[in-house]
Amino acid sequence: MYSSSPYKFHCYCAQCSGGEAGKYQFVTQWTLARHRKKEAVKGESEIIPEVNTNNEVIPSSENDSENNGDEDFSNWQVIENDEDDASSCMDVVEFNVSKVKLEGFQSDVVAFIAIFLTYFQLFFISEYAAEIVMKFANDLVVLLHYEPIFPTKLDTLRNAVGIDYTYKGMFRLVVCPECHTLYQPEEVHCDSKCTFSEFRITCNASLFKPATIGASKMYANKVSAFNSIKYALTVMFSRPGFESAIEAWRYRTRHNNTMYDIYDGQLWNEFKDRDGNLFTSQARSLLFTLNVDWFQSSKRNVYSVGAIYLTINNLPRSIRYKKENIILVCVISGPKEPKDTQINNYLQVLVNDLKELYYGDFFTCTAESPNVPVQVRAALFLIACDIPASRKVSGFTSFNATVPCNKCSTAFPARYNTNLQRDFSFGLEDIDAWSLRTNIENRYHAKNWKEATTKRKRADLEQKFGTRFSALHDLEYLDLVRCTAIDPMHGLFLGTAKKMVKIWRTTICDLTHELYLTDADLKEMQKEANDIILPAQYTPINQKIASDFSDLKADEWRTWCLALSPLLLKSRLPVRHKENWAKFVQACHIVCRPCITQNEATIAHKLFHEFVLGVAELYGPEMVTPNMHLHLHLKDSIQDFGPIYAFWLYGFERLNGDIKKMTVNYKTAFEVTYMKKFLSVVHYGDYIRNLPQGIKQNPVMMSSFVYLSPTPSDSLVASSVSTSFDFSLFVSAPLRLNDTFTGAEILPPDTQASARHKVSVNRLTQAHYGYLLAFYRLVYTDRTFASALIPEDHDDLSTMVLPDISVFAEIEILGQTYRSKASRTTRGCYIEVACNPTIPGKEAEMRIGEVQYYFSHQLQMKKTIIPNGRVFAPNAFDEHLFAFVRWYNAPLHPFRGFECLGAAYYHNSFRPAGSDCILPVSRIFTCVAMKQGYPDNHVVFLPLPRKTIGL
Repeated sequence: MYSSSPYKFHCYCAQCSGGEAGKYQFVTQWTLARHRKKEAVKGESEIIPEVNTNNEVIPSSENDSENNGDEDFSNWQVIENDEDDASSCMDVVEFNVSKVKLEGFQSDVVAFIAIFLTYFQLFFISEYAAEIVMKFANDLVVLLHYEPIFPTKLDTLRNAVGIDYTYKGMFRLVVCPECHTLYQPEEVHCDSKCTFSEFRITCNASLFKPATIGASKMYANKVSAFNSIKYALTVMFSRPGFESAIEAWRYRTRHNNTMYDIYDGQLWNEFKDRDGNLFTSQARSLLFTLNVDWFQSSKRNVYSVGAIYLTINNLPRSIRYKKENIILVCVISGPKEPKDTQINNYLQVLVNDLKELYYGDFFTCTAESPNVPVQVRAALFLIACDIPASRKVSGFTSFNATVPCNKCSTAFPARYNTNLQRDFSFGLEDIDAWSLRTNIENRYHAKNWKEATTKRKRADLEQKFGTRFSALHDLEYLDLVRCTAIDPMHGLFLGTAKKMVKIWRTTICDLTHELYLTDADLKEMQKEANDIILPAQYTPINQKIASDFSDLKADEWRTWCLALSPLLLKSRLPVRHKENWAKFVQACHIVCRPCITQNEATIAHKLFHEFVLGVAELYGPEMVTPNMHLHLHLKDSIQDFGPIYAFWLYGFERLNGDIKKMTVNYKTAFEVTYMKKFLSVVHYGDYIRNLPQGIKQNPVMMSSFVYLSPTPSDSLVASSVSTSFDFSLFVSAPLRLNDTFTGAEILPPDTQASARHKVSVNRLTQAHYGYLLAFYRLVYTDRTFASALIPEDHDDLSTMVLPDISVFAEIEILGQTYRSKASRTTRGCYIEVACNPTIPGKEAEMRIGEVQYYFSHQLQMKKTIIPNGRVFAPNAFDEHLFAFVRWYNAPLHPFRGFECLGAAYYHNSFRPAGSDCILPVSRIFTCVAMKQGYPDNHVVFLPLPRKTIGL
C-alpha cells in the first residue's frame, strides 16, 4: 500500500547530521534538494546572510543557523574570477551563465510540469490559485497510487525548478528611510543607525524596525533591489544572435542629411573612448540610454516607486525596447521619491559598474565565444527622462533658478510682481543670441556646489547657476549638458498641448467676449470627434473632450494634438489663434516622422519659434512656459540623437505599467518582489534556453512553453532582426519615386510574420486578376507573362500568373497597424502614397486611398534568357505582398481653410480601377484620419505620422 508520509528521504547535511559522520534525518524530497543546494553554496561562501523571500532580513545573531526555507542570498552574488593570462592592467571578470539546475524531481516529465506551472502562475494566475492546483495534482496522483509530485508551497517549487537562475545578478541594499543612504546588509546590524553626515549634522535614523519580543530576525525599514549590469550583459551575450544584432547598425544604408535612428546623430559619430578613438569602432562596444522614472504602485494609496532602466542603443529599433533587452538596474523604494541630491545614492551604484565597463575591465563568454572570454565595453550615452527626473539625475535645478534652462545659460528675469517665477518670453526675438551651456562650465559649477560648506552657499549657487552635483559627474567622459535630451513626449503633448487647452478654457476672447472654448464648444467637438475615423494606434478620446479634457494620458494628448485639433478647432478659434496653433501642430507632425532631414529639423524649429512668439503676443508673456522654451532646444537633441523616437519615453512608460501590473502583497520591501518577478518574466526565454537537454530535446515539451510566451530567446533575435532588412532603406522607399517596386521587396521580419496571421486562401476575381497581370507586365519589363485564363498565351519562356492568392485583413509595418475594408473595423484602412507628379519637375503628388484587402501572391519566373544565352530556371517562388487600393477622386471645387493644417479635401468617390490599384506595401507612406460630412459629398483626410517600431 502506498505510504502518504513524505518524510522518507535520508539527508546527511551538516544541519541534519549535527556534524557526525553517518548520521542523518528523514526529510521530504524538497527539503533534501534545498539542503544539498545549501551545502554546495557553502563551499563557495563562508558567510551567507539570511534573506526572507518577501522581506529584507538581517540575522540578529551570526550563530543563528536555523533554516526556515528562506532563499540563499549568495545565489544573487555575481561570481568574479581573475584570469592569470589577462593583461596586467585589466581586471578580467568572467561571469558564468550555467545551465538551469533542477533538483528533487522524479523524472523530466514531472520537472516539465513543475516548470510550466511555475511560469503559468507568473504570467496568468495568483500564487494562491497555483497552490490549489498543486494540491489538486498531488491528490490526483495519490488516488492513482503514486507519490506526490509537488510541494505544498509555491516558493519551494520555484527553488526546485531553479527559477533563481533568472535573477542571479540581483542584490539588495538597506536604505536609510530619511536620507536614502545605502548600506550593504553585512555592514549593519539590528541596532544600526544611519551614519551619513552633512554640514556637521548626522542623520542618525534607525535602519531597522523595532524588534518584537522573542524575534530572531530584524526587518529593515527600507530596502532597494539592484540588478548587476555586468551579469545582465552576460545573459544577453549568451543569446544566439545577440552579437550580430548589436553590430547590425554598421551595415545600414546611409542617406545624406537624413536621420533614421540614433546612429545618424552627430554624437554617435563623435563619442570617444579613453584613447581618443571612436568608441563604437571596436566590436561589442555598447552605448546606453538611461531612464529614471516613478510610478504609483497602488490606486488605493499614495506610494511612489522608482525604477532605473538602461537600454542598449546598438540594438535595432525593432527590438531595442523589448523587455528582455532592457536592463532594470534598480527598483527604488517608496513611499516618497528621493529628494534632489538623494538620487545620487542610487546612481552611484550604477556609476561604479559603468566606470569598469567604459575602461574595458569586463570580459565574458558569449554565444559566439563560449569558451574564451571576450572584452565587452559600455558607456552611458544618453539620459532620457521627463523634466523633473532629468533635473534630479543630471544635476540641474528647478525652473525658478536665474539660469533655469539645462541647455542654455540665459539668465531669465523674474516675472512682474514675483520673486521666483521666471519670464520665459525673455529674449525670444533673438534666440540666436542665446549662449549655450558647455560641459566645462557645467562641471565647474557642479564642483563648486559639491565643495560648498553650508546649505546657504549651495542654495545661492543653485539659484545663480542652476546646477548641482550629480553622481553622473563622476563619469569623466559624459557631457551632461549635451547628453540630457529634451523630452518630447511630456514637453509637446502633456506639456504645451495641455497648456493651450487650459488657456482657451480660461481666457476671454476679445471678439466674442466669451471663453475661446465654451462648454457648448466642447460638447460639439466631442460629437464631431466621435465621427472622425482615426488610424489604428491613435487612441480615441471618448467623452473626455466634453468632460473638459479630464484625465487625458500622453497618447490621448498626442491624438488630440496631431489628429483631432486641426479638424475640431477650425471654426472655433479666431483666425490668428488657429493659424498660430497650426504652426505647433505642423512642427509636431514633422518631428514625429520616422525619419527627419536636417532641413526638416530647421523648419520645425522655425515653426516652434513662431508659435512661442505668437503665444506671447496673443495671450501675454506670462503664458510662455518652460516647456515652450525647451521646444526651441529640441532641434539640438534631434541633431545629436536623430529622430525623437530615439529618445522619447513611451517605451519606458510601458515598462512602468508592466511592473505595476505585477501582483505583490505590499508588505515591507515589496519593491524586491517587483524586481524578482520582472527579471523572472523578462528572462523567461533565457531560462528555457538553458534547461537540461532531456527537456530541450523533447519537442512536445518545448512547444508547450510557447503557450506562455511567444518569444523564447533562441528565436528572439532571429525573429526580429534580418541581416538583409535595411531599416533606413525601407523607411525612405515611399519617396523614392524613380525606383521600381515589384511587391517582392524585403520587408521587416515582423511584417512578414503578421502577414501570415489569419490568412485565408482565395482566388482573384477576373477583373482584379487582370489588374495584377497588367501590374506584373508593367514592372517586369524584361519578362513575359501568360494569363492562366487564356491557355494559348502560354509558351516555354513565359511565366504563368496564377489567380490564387492568400488574403488577410490587416498588416503591421514597423509597429503601425494598417487595416482594410475586410477588417472588422475600418479604423486604419486609409493610407497616403506618394506618386510621380503629373507635371514634370513638380513635387510628388500625394494620393489618398482606401485599402480593400491585403494579399500575397506567389510568382515563379520559370525561364529567363540571361546575357550569355543560357536559360535560367529558378527553383523557388517569389512572394509578392500587395494592398488592393481604391483611390479617391479630386474635389469638385477647391475648399479653402485646411492648407495650413495639413489636411486634404477629396470627393467621396473612387477613381476607375486599374493596375494602379495593385500597390506594393513598401510604398505605403503613412496612415490617414478621415472626417465626413462636408458639402457636395466631400470628405477631409488628415495624414498623420505613422507609428514606428511600437513606440
